[in-house]
Amino acid sequence: MRLRIPAKTHAFTLIEMMVAIAIASAILGVILTSSIALQRSFKALDNYFATHMQQIRIVDFLARDVRRGLSVTSSFDQQTVTINIPKYIIQAGDPDATASNIGTPRSPTREIVNKDYNINYGATNGATTSTVEYKVNGSSIERWENMGAGAVKTTIASSTDNLIPKTIDIELANTEYTTTAITFKPISVADRNGTIVYSTAYLRNRRRPTPTPTPPP
Repeated sequence: MRLRIPAKTHAFTLIEMMVAIAIASAILGVILTSSIALQRSFKALDNYFATHMQQIRIVDFLARDVRRGLSVTSSFDQQTVTINIPKYIIQAGDPDATASNIGTPRSPTREIVNKDYNINYGATNGATTSTVEYKVNGSSIERWENMGAGAVKTTIASSTDNLIPKTIDIELANTEYTTTAITFKPISVADRNGTIVYSTAYLRNRRRPTPTPTPPP
């Protein structure tokens, strides 16, 4: 009876083990570095789009109120905007409110003030108008309507250290409009120049008559 001689058992040498560990460490280091880089990239991209959405939100809110406004006033530093808008719906407590017309829309009237065509809704003494103010408060951009008792606050955006709105009120020959530029600073880029969003809104309740050309002699 012949017995089989078992094959010799082979193993890595010390040098082979060291080379394998070095290669595995290099591969693991590349994987970890790539993972961290991807996480930072995803975080920066998420921050960019989240802040951009707040930027668009500010533009939409401000443009809506400006289009409805009777007048727009910007602060000296162009960081606070005050808009006087009409109350389109008759509410309880208004001077022209009766038991039958509460909740109904007001009829607009046109008047000429200093050669300007103004569209008014009800009385012009402020009783049928609302004051809307956009301002920076801490880390938020807030919209306040009817400052004082009974004021309504809406937080439009946060992270005002990254969002900077600037609004300029401009009058043309036959209308009035505001130009707003909003920028933000991404966490990965310090330059704001590539993030500017411009918005132009016309005050539809303010119109000036088109000058009549003087006929030649």
